Amino acid sequence: MPPGTKKDLAYDFIKRRILEKRLLPGQRITASQVAEEIGTSVLPVREALLSLEAEKLVTITPYVGAVVAWVAPEEIAEVISVLAVLEGYATGEAAKRASEFIDDLSAINERLRAAMRQEMWGWFIELNRDFHFKVFEASGNGQLVENIRVFWSQLDTMLAATSFHLIPNRTEDDVAEHEELVKLLQARDPDPLEVELLARRHRMRTATYLRQQAVAVGV
Repeated sequence: MPPGTKKDLAYDFIKRRILEKRLLPGQRITASQVAEEIGTSVLPVREALLSLEAEKLVTITPYVGAVVAWVAPEEIAEVISVLAVLEGYATGEAAKRASEFIDDLSAINERLRAAMRQEMWGWFIELNRDFHFKVFEASGNGQLVENIRVFWSQLDTMLAATSFHLIPNRTEDDVAEHEELVKLLQARDPDPLEVELLARRHRMRTATYLRQQAVAVGV
């Protein structure tokens, strides 16, 4: 694999520091300092900051510079709302081919249950992604799946930059809701609309939970 560009290097360096909470919301990011630390000129650092601004991880103000963005609960809720629509539609489309993947889906959820019981949260996160994308990819719509991937990545990044946590707090509910979806898809002729609405509710329950967390911490 060819090495990344200097912009990629700067992007990865800054983003990793934000996600590791070594750069905190409101903290200024000095392009010249980053450039010195990673051994590049200032230009690729500025380009990286623009990319991070597009991801809502950085705020750039003219004549002031770049600071780590405050990720508001409302912004996270907006991304979740978009995902609910996209994921719901993909799941409804996949329902037409449920017989092709339902056994694999059920097996993945059983492994999710095992990961939850053993408190293996890294494994749980990986399996949860496998569960959902097993369904999404069965929709047969590559553009739709790619857009879902983009918003998943954005949501993961936004959550990592906040104090909100879904794991392990919502794992038991996730597994139960997955089981509900599996049972619906196991029907002889699952109704795509019913399946779509169930998938939407599953995603929107994440938004409800995060709102409750935000109220609890006074955000």
